[in-house]
Amino acid sequence: MRKEQTRVAEHGGPSIKERLLIRFVRSRDIVGKNWRRVLADKDPFFNTKVGGDYLTSVAQAVSDSTRGNVDRIERVTIALEKVAGIKSVPVV
Repeated sequence: MRKEQTRVAEHGGPSIKERLLIRFVRSRDIVGKNWRRVLADKDPFFNTKVGGDYLTSVAQAVSDSTRGNVDRIERVTIALEKVAGIKSVPVV
């Protein structure tokens, strides 16, 4: 997600969704370009049709933050951070 795409939330900073997308991109960059396959290998949920749909919607949300469900983004982000070796911080 590019900086100019970041919207300012009511409290003056990026929204929860945008913060999750930033964390997702950071994790994705660490895992590498085959992040989908790596995640599907490490977490059986993502090796299903529904899990694959989650991965696709989150990838689409990176280029268009109006897309993607925040719960899906959180699920994928936390799983990817785990694979990347990043300690997840609860989203509040």
